[in-house]
Amino acid sequence: MKKVFTLCTLSALLSCTTVAEHSATSPQTSPSLQEVSNKAPFVTVAAEESFSALANIHPFLNSSLPQPPMYDGGFFQLNHNYPDQYPPKTGLFPWEKVTQASRITQQNALDYVLALKDYVAKDMQGILYDKQHPNNDDWYQSIWLGTEREPIHGMYVGSGFPAETLTDQEIDLTTYVYTLYDTRAAKTLGNIWGVTLDSAMNPALTKDTTQFAEGSVIVKFSFVTPCGSDWKPMEGAAVWQIYAPVNSSNGTAQSPTSKCKGRGEKGTNENPVITNVYFMQFDIIVKDSLAAPDTGWVFSTLVYDKDAPGKTTWDKMIPLGATWGGNPDVVNVSATALTPPVSVNPKLTENWINMKTPEYARSTLGWDGRLSGPNDGAVVTPAWVNDKYYHKGIATAGCLACHSSAQYPMTSFLLPTSTYPPQTKQAPLSNDASSASLVMSEPGGKLWMQWFQSRAGTVPMGPKDAKGELPVALDYDMVTAFKAIPMWQAAVNAQR
Repeated sequence: MKKVFTLCTLSALLSCTTVAEHSATSPQTSPSLQEVSNKAPFVTVAAEESFSALANIHPFLNSSLPQPPMYDGGFFQLNHNYPDQYPPKTGLFPWEKVTQASRITQQNALDYVLALKDYVAKDMQGILYDKQHPNNDDWYQSIWLGTEREPIHGMYVGSGFPAETLTDQEIDLTTYVYTLYDTRAAKTLGNIWGVTLDSAMNPALTKDTTQFAEGSVIVKFSFVTPCGSDWKPMEGAAVWQIYAPVNSSNGTAQSPTSKCKGRGEKGTNENPVITNVYFMQFDIIVKDSLAAPDTGWVFSTLVYDKDAPGKTTWDKMIPLGATWGGNPDVVNVSATALTPPVSVNPKLTENWINMKTPEYARSTLGWDGRLSGPNDGAVVTPAWVNDKYYHKGIATAGCLACHSSAQYPMTSFLLPTSTYPPQTKQAPLSNDASSASLVMSEPGGKLWMQWFQSRAGTVPMGPKDAKGELPVALDYDMVTAFKAIPMWQAAVNAQR
């Protein structure tokens, strides 16, 4: 039986915190997510005490880890000098030319994603291949993530997957991610957090400040721990070095059977180590209300295909798909929609999947084939639904559905669980607490469908908080909702 687990991070432990009033001075802690630790790929709690838990929580911290000895490369430097004005726009953006400033469709989605890739290509290739890792002044990162980030690239844990989760995956793996906001998107970060310590401690979290401008672009690099010798899909992929603690889900660093070269010394939860990670996935999301008038966003994912034409890894990053709505009218609860790997339902009109991608990239699609990349954790393995145990797991919220829960305070989980905070239940005939699995809501039911709507970024998922107020919608920005805000809340609580 496969069991999902991952590295531990302080931010996720605090992700369940709520605020009684929308104020920087009155955070209160709601029930802990400790119970659901390691039951979904990105549900992680209880940071290692030697690093995150005892580190000073500071909004502008680059990394709580020390710089590694005997390393002659550059180091991550947080770019939080957020702009106070939007850059000028002249003419249509390249992706708007694809749609002729109209709607994205399954017919033009491939060209749309390729236009996005071309738009960021120069900057992203510079970041990907420059071994000195200098900051690109046109791209920014979120504050408050210093206790999450490693010091070389500023990456943090994305997900952890046991062997056999992805096609041909014979070794446990961990993903590490790096998220960047372009100048237009960073203006919204500035609206929320400002650029000073005082403003960072007193964010402006309102319906107006949290909305992104048209044309805002946010990207995310996702790297994995196994090299091509341990997992064939990664043969020839671009390599980054990181300096981080490792645990059992980092199979390459821990397994004595790993064939990867240059992986360095074995690390532990207490001792970080320099280790290689390999470029697997690249996400681009863009605020485009002309293409996606219901949600305002188009989510796209590219994946590494070692057999694709081209000379470089960037050349071989091919579109996996795009999504721009929840298709709430398509409700399919058959086994092909829920049991991974799921089939792609042709009735989904707000979703496009490239079936010419490598099989591993399509092995963890969301419910009914909704877009979710191999890094993204749409599959919960194993899982409970009412009194039925799914030992092979079920496919749940894809990219857009997960991000649609971005709100402040959080009153819903990232996945369609039956309760918030989520609950777990032990496997049948088992008295092993570690075998407990997430309890999901009924697929296709009223609660489940809250994650599969096509809401505008100004509309929160809900439900109402203890005071009967709806949360503030965060315009699909999960880094702010699930990472930055919980760490800010922790800092305020620590001060008190």
